[in-house]
Amino acid sequence: VKGRQAIKEIGDLRCSESIPALLDLFPNSQYKDDILQAVRTINAPDKSVELLKIALVDPESAAQAAVVAEDFAIADLRQPLLDVLKTGVAPKARLNALLALAKIDKASLNQHEDLLIELLRNDPNLQGIQVNAAAARLLGEIASTKAIPHLVVGLFLRTQRGEQMYAAARKALARIGTPAVEPLLAVQANDRSKYGPMIEDLATTAEKLGIYEWQWQDGPEVVQVLGDIRDTAAAMPIAKSLAKPLTPPVGVDDRVTRTWQIAQQNRITMAMLALWNVGTAETIPALKEIVVNPDNDAKLRLDTASAIGMLPDYAGIPALLDILSKTKMEVFRAPMVKPIAIGIDWKNLPAFEKMLKSDKSELVKGRVEGDESGEFKSLIGVLKTCKEGDVDCVIGVLQGSDPIAATKAAVLLGNMKGDAARKALEALLAQYPKIDPKQHVDLRRFVIVAIWRLGDKSTVKDVERLIQADTEAKGARYWVDELDTLVAALARK
Repeated sequence: VKGRQAIKEIGDLRCSESIPALLDLFPNSQYKDDILQAVRTINAPDKSVELLKIALVDPESAAQAAVVAEDFAIADLRQPLLDVLKTGVAPKARLNALLALAKIDKASLNQHEDLLIELLRNDPNLQGIQVNAAAARLLGEIASTKAIPHLVVGLFLRTQRGEQMYAAARKALARIGTPAVEPLLAVQANDRSKYGPMIEDLATTAEKLGIYEWQWQDGPEVVQVLGDIRDTAAAMPIAKSLAKPLTPPVGVDDRVTRTWQIAQQNRITMAMLALWNVGTAETIPALKEIVVNPDNDAKLRLDTASAIGMLPDYAGIPALLDILSKTKMEVFRAPMVKPIAIGIDWKNLPAFEKMLKSDKSELVKGRVEGDESGEFKSLIGVLKTCKEGDVDCVIGVLQGSDPIAATKAAVLLGNMKGDAARKALEALLAQYPKIDPKQHVDLRRFVIVAIWRLGDKSTVKDVERLIQADTEAKGARYWVDELDTLVAALARK
């Protein structure tokens, strides 16, 4: 007991002269963690190298030694840390060792690209999936195109306990950006002509993990990452993927079928959100076909309508008005009112109102004038309250107490031009952290889309401040990932 207390007091006294004695004591001591903590507190990196080298090859103390090595971050510890990462001496110390190595070689991480890929692909049950995730993050930081196939596989990697590293792989691919688009589209289409080895690797890994083919080919993950990257090259393939027939798996139990149904709902939602970011006018005919087909799932039709309505510069609104005028089924015309109301501008409003006025359907009237009309009136009310181009008025609505009207204001601000656009961007950035992260999810989403449309690389620092605010805010952790991918896209804009 006195010996252990003496070790602690040596640390408290910052007694660097004691390090040789601690080195002699370390190999046979039962208080190795206490010695390492004392060394950390003394903080004499150069004098501590030999002790840390011994500790890093000791399976019991390697993890703690790597923590101290990260604090010291000196080049003399590079090779011992590499030994931990490349051998099986102390697999549970790999996370700390990787973080320490990344700090030592922060300015030259590219030299470890192959090692990072190896760590990304190692068995997460052995080393802990946090190591795989950290390797993915670092590969994203160095924008490793070589790692793209492995990161695509990483989107679906999981442990026997069900732990996943999807978020880390997703953000890494978003950072790499455009070079990842073509491989991701190949996965989505199961096109093996150019990326056959990658898709075979993914299929083999998925089979080993008990993941069905439809889970990686028709799930929401790839679509979400394409939306994160925000490259318009993905617009048409995403639009075409929405037209894919929804064919449930056969020969499986009800739980698998329910999992498939949820995955398809999420995929449709992610495709809609992705098209908010990457949609172009060229996608309108393909998307319109999905909406007008009465055999398609109702959610698919309405989410696709939302994607059309949210195209930049209100390009899709005439198509939606055309669909509304030609749709005979009132059970579909009525819900179509909402996506049009969200996306419509001042120019197209008179034609919309004329259609609604002449519509004989009680269901449609209920959405526009009856008990269910509150949402519609809040959305359209913004166009009535503010004149076209009156950015100050629209900003006032954004800052108001009605979250539905604020959602419409965010859409209008995201389409502003010139000086009004600059003013709109400032207001959106200022308002975002004031929006409740749990209660007003839709409003936050629309604000992020507007920031993307108006911002560029000069906006990165502003969004990084929003990330910091969400990191500290209660219940806002989800939005940190959303803003991280936005930063990566803005940095390329």
